[in-house]
Amino acid sequence: MADSTGERNLKPTAKRLREARRKGQVVRSRDLASAAGLVAAIATLASLGSEVIVRLGTLISTNLAGLDRFAKAAVSGEDLAAMVLTNGGIFAIAAGPVALAAASAGVAAAVLQGGFTFSTDALQPSLGRLNPANGLKRLKPSQSGIDTLKALIAASVLGYIAWGVGTEFMLDAPGLMGAGTATTASRGWAALLKLLWQASVALVVLGAADYGIQRWRLMQSLMMTRQEVTEEARSDEGRPEVKARVRRVQRDMARRRMLHATATATVVITNPTHFAIALQYDREKTAAPIVVAKGKDLLAGRIREIARLNSVPIIENPPLARALYAGAEVGDTIPAPLFGAVAEVLAYLIRIRQLMR
Repeated sequence: MADSTGERNLKPTAKRLREARRKGQVVRSRDLASAAGLVAAIATLASLGSEVIVRLGTLISTNLAGLDRFAKAAVSGEDLAAMVLTNGGIFAIAAGPVALAAASAGVAAAVLQGGFTFSTDALQPSLGRLNPANGLKRLKPSQSGIDTLKALIAASVLGYIAWGVGTEFMLDAPGLMGAGTATTASRGWAALLKLLWQASVALVVLGAADYGIQRWRLMQSLMMTRQEVTEEARSDEGRPEVKARVRRVQRDMARRRMLHATATATVVITNPTHFAIALQYDREKTAAPIVVAKGKDLLAGRIREIARLNSVPIIENPPLARALYAGAEVGDTIPAPLFGAVAEVLAYLIRIRQLMR
């Protein structure tokens, strides 16, 4: 039995999930974040492709042209510094937007998966991390097998995509033999973008699957025994915020029952605006009228509204309304000193009904 063996077969409670998040244990897939970064990089590269190629081509041609000069003349430190700065600037302008888009998308994907969390628990020293046995425990066969399977699937899918795009390009290669350089470069660029887009879509799908696996792993690691759930519930019972929440829920439930009973009340006696008391009387079931709802101010207005919607008579009697509100709780019969006043109200209703017939 789960109770005797301590088997972890119960889902984690909300408190355990909050504690795990506080410790930095959230669901995040590195594969999905990497795929998002790749998609952003490809989109940026596709939109700025020609400009990037031109700048990189300029960088390469400039360096090749400078090799002859460097070979024939002595190169000073200032020349090398100028070359590094120039090349670095051109490369940053060409590849910077792509790298920035990839980094931004990767960070955004990571934040969207598990939110922004910062935990100091991981920074605190722990002797347990130095224990090799604990490290071996984390290398479970099931987890390592899943990781190996993911790597094999990713390699197979990407290899298939590369083979398909490469084969298609090679079939078109004979037709490019007599084409100009611009046409050949354009076809090659289109094939490269096709390869990158198909690979990115595949990686997004694999990343989404990895996210599901990471979520399953986290939930499995947070599973609880019945004893843990029981102890957590006992510890929560004494917390002031839990008691306040229970009282609030109880009040809300009582209010809903009270308003529901107003729809079938015999009469509602009002102040007329500050108090409202709904009475139910069935001479065959009760010896005296019973208070089924009571309220003041906003709640009194709600009681009157429900009474009107359900054609429950509303009688304005301020002294009686105040006395009933102060002298009886919901579910109680009316106080004995008020029998006469309430009887007059009920008799008045009977006369009105007889006249309406």
